[in-house]
Amino acid sequence: MKKFLLALIAVALATPVLGNAGSVSSRYDVTFGGFVKYDFGYSTQNSHADPSYGYRSSTSDRAILADEYGNTYMSGAETRFNFLIKGPDLWGAKTSAFIEGDFRGTTTGNQYGGFQLRHAWMKMKWNSSELLLGQAYQQWGMPYYAAQIGADDFKQYLKGIRTPQVAFRHFFTKELSAMFGLTSATEWSGATRQYNDGYARSSWPGLQGEMAYWTDRCGKIGSNNLKFGLGAYYGKDTETYTSGAEYKDSTVNAWVTAFRYSIPIVPERQGNKAMSVLLNGNFFIGQNAAGNNWMGSSGPSNGSYLRPGNDAAAPTLFGLFSQVSWWMTDKLWVNGMYGYLKYNYSEWARTNNATARDRINMSQTFAANLLWEANPSIRLGLQWMRMFTHYNGVGQGTGAGTGLAASSGVMDQYRFAAWYFF
Repeated sequence: MKKFLLALIAVALATPVLGNAGSVSSRYDVTFGGFVKYDFGYSTQNSHADPSYGYRSSTSDRAILADEYGNTYMSGAETRFNFLIKGPDLWGAKTSAFIEGDFRGTTTGNQYGGFQLRHAWMKMKWNSSELLLGQAYQQWGMPYYAAQIGADDFKQYLKGIRTPQVAFRHFFTKELSAMFGLTSATEWSGATRQYNDGYARSSWPGLQGEMAYWTDRCGKIGSNNLKFGLGAYYGKDTETYTSGAEYKDSTVNAWVTAFRYSIPIVPERQGNKAMSVLLNGNFFIGQNAAGNNWMGSSGPSNGSYLRPGNDAAAPTLFGLFSQVSWWMTDKLWVNGMYGYLKYNYSEWARTNNATARDRINMSQTFAANLLWEANPSIRLGLQWMRMFTHYNGVGQGTGAGTGLAASSGVMDQYRFAAWYFF
């Protein structure tokens, strides 16, 4: 009798456990993936692992702390995982969803190690069109293939951001397509922007669109074939100011036009990438695009500002990113990269006060790296990157001394990375 009662108790305790275990399975096709990543590096200026600009150089009258010292860094926070879900058809379309996160924490206000959302989108795909809803990379302007080692390398050259959006792409032929949709007017995942900025207060959603041409006629290198895309973004920025006991505002446009390209100069042969060469990148021009993060957190140049009379203004900007990739063998390849970004600040914006002098006027970045696929799971990489930054004028910066620091700065960064894909 005692053995029978113990058996009943064991079954009673196990039943809810088994029930809960069953609930975490899915009726649909779910694939789990991601990678573990380790970074180790050295910066010639005192900075974190993801710098996007150089600090002012010291002068004989003023020593800048970040320029006087370099530092080493290590991180495992770029580790990420994802889920791909393929569900039932709807209205003749195949449906899927994708969820991805990493541990960088930078878009949530956390420190490295804090989990953050990267992608969370659903997609409906018909024979000649597709609809994407959710948070995903922008559908225009960003390079088709980026071989940088760090997650934020070259981010200020329209490398691309993840933004909540609705994007509909129609394929007129297998090679020609057009995309249009809505995109969040502000970088919603950021810790300091979100709803409480001029892009969201404008009551305008961001508009996005692109005409694109993709073809395999000229060969390909992996998934990189011949691609061209001409795209654009348009939104508005309503900046507020106080007048007595009232809030008033002034609105300025935010827009970017971008052309991106991918050219397999020497395609792969029968699936082997040895001696293949790929050129890809973008060109862009716009206005008031830094504040809502299209140009990444590109230093102190943060979009619009108020001029005398409380009129909102913003500098136009233009730039490019270019990358050439050469596969020495099927598993070993080298990449050379260049980025250029110029802000056209007015004379008043450059000289009216110390804050204006601290805005970035021009940025250039050079980099080269070597990547090796040791096996299907392990990738190793080495990279050198130089960031040259020019400010609107001389300034104080964070340092010691009575004079002013230089109007430009240079930072070199050396980085080793290892990935384990699963």
